[in-house]
Amino acid sequence: MAYHSDPMPDPATLLTSTDPQHRKPSRLWYALSTAILLISLGVFVAAIASKAAAVRERIEAMPRFVGPSVGGSVVELTEPGQYIVFHENQGSYDGKAYDTPRRQVWPTFASPSMTCTIVSESDGKPIEPRLPGVDNPVKDKREVNTDLVPAYDTAGRQGHGVWVFNIDQPGAYRVTLVYVPEVAMSVEDVQIPPVLTRDMQSGMTSEQGKAYEQQRRDAEEALELARLEPVDVLFAVGQDPSRGSYFNLIGIKGAATVFAFGFTASVIIALVTLMLRGGHVTPRGELSKAQRGLMGSAKNQSED
Repeated sequence: MAYHSDPMPDPATLLTSTDPQHRKPSRLWYALSTAILLISLGVFVAAIASKAAAVRERIEAMPRFVGPSVGGSVVELTEPGQYIVFHENQGSYDGKAYDTPRRQVWPTFASPSMTCTIVSESDGKPIEPRLPGVDNPVKDKREVNTDLVPAYDTAGRQGHGVWVFNIDQPGAYRVTLVYVPEVAMSVEDVQIPPVLTRDMQSGMTSEQGKAYEQQRRDAEEALELARLEPVDVLFAVGQDPSRGSYFNLIGIKGAATVFAFGFTASVIIALVTLMLRGGHVTPRGELSKAQRGLMGSAKNQSED
């Protein structure tokens, strides 16, 4: 006895809604997706512009002077805390433009070409400056080292920190910068000891070898300093204009979070709307119906 069976239906037709009465979402959902994306992007751009404007204002407000200076320069510092003496290798002051490379002030990482002296004008108390990233007071290696060399680069001004110091109270402070004696030396006057050979090392103790290598490093640094010309350099004194980081919780970091959520939400809304309008979804109850149809067709074919 032969049984008649219907051909197996195409699964794609069972899993795709072809109901002409299928309700499609409005195109206004696309508009909502676009609006969410634009609003979140606007928040992010506004945060960047606001932060950049605040940084530029802090940079322009810094007191400036030219060094080296006979007798030093007096700067007014308005609040206690950590301050930085910036070498402004690109900038202008008192109607004159300055463009001096960074190596003019800091030819080697640990040896600037000038000495820095800071004294309080009110009581004559000296303030000890230090080199950022070199004279780091952090002793616990488990702590995060945030004592990096601060820098800024805005339209018309470019600077990097050379000395860092702390004050307990606002007021007037005299900053005196003087070139180190090596700058006035002639290159021919600097003699660099030769590299240690095996024979030289064999006749030295460990301490003598270390002292010799230190002598070579000192001579190399002196040579770098002797190659400099003692020219006038522009300096600025102020706190880190970015206040440690652009990415603080209230500033750009928060705006970036808003933008990330907005972008994700807009993409999800747009994709879901596209799928619903195209009918490329399985309406409620249709999946189980499609499964039953497939199982029934397979059973009929097996009976044949």
